[in-house]
Amino acid sequence: MTIVRSIPLYKKVSSEILKQINKSSFPNNTLPSEEQLSASLGTSKHTVREALAELKSQVYISKRHGIGNTLIRSVLNTQFRIDANMNFIQLLSRAGYAVTLEQSNFRIENLTMLGFQEQNFYAYDEIMYADNKPATTHHMYIPVAIFGQEDVLTECPRCSLFDVFSQHQITAFHSIVEFVPEIADQETSNLFSLHLPSVINTWDEIIYDQNDRPICCTKLRFHPQIFPLRMVRRDFEIVE
Repeated sequence: MTIVRSIPLYKKVSSEILKQINKSSFPNNTLPSEEQLSASLGTSKHTVREALAELKSQVYISKRHGIGNTLIRSVLNTQFRIDANMNFIQLLSRAGYAVTLEQSNFRIENLTMLGFQEQNFYAYDEIMYADNKPATTHHMYIPVAIFGQEDVLTECPRCSLFDVFSQHQITAFHSIVEFVPEIADQETSNLFSLHLPSVINTWDEIIYDQNDRPICCTKLRFHPQIFPLRMVRRDFEIVE
């Protein structure tokens, strides 16, 4: 049995509102009322209200008494914002790049990795290209044992890794990411056409299932000029 995932309606509506914001100009940077948005989008006011709450939580809009929902342009114009979106293909596409993905070097390795005991891993590599230039490298490691049998994977997955998990009733529930700047090695410097020594951003992520069992480890390296990492912070305290 395959697990079918659906995107909540309010998230679809929030995405549609963002598209309208990016395509249109609004007087005084203020969105139409909930009633007007509901009518134009063909959905209920409750769903619109949930979608606006989502956009507010991501600091794309601010609700001000007597004015309504106003746009925060500095945040809307912030690209590569990983606190709002960690889909790297979408992040590159929204920055105007044509994105392609290349998978290679499928193998089975016996490794001891952080968060995992020594065991056999399905491993493969990915390079994500932006306008035909390498933007990120990914090294993927999936424990063979989580599938309960050998030879579930015999080549690089042609679909999303999460679809592979779903086909085997495995649910990716959460992940823990560690960011560590590092000096690029010779191979990475050559791939990204960087001068040595160059500092790059790295992303080491362990993905867990709903039972808190580690089911995948990914190691990512980002081209510093093509793929900067940014986030929006809103936890300032007022000191009196």
